[in-house]
Amino acid sequence: MRLKAIVCEVLAREAYYCAAQSSHVTDIELMDKGLHTIPADLRAELQKRLVAVDAARYHAVILGYG
Repeated sequence: MRLKAIVCEVLAREAYYCAAQSSHVTDIELMDKGLHTIPADLRAELQKRLVAVDAARYHAVILGYG
């Protein structure tokens, strides 16, 4: 199984650790932590990145935010 993880850069270390421990191939894409200050921008950027995910390549998308 191949996974795509879209993660806030604040959680980068944890995301890379989890990907390294996973039995699945996990590609991590980091998003700027500054996007949290303007929720509308965060939603728009997240939507843009979700639409860009190659559905033929990935079985699932994981979001990492806090």
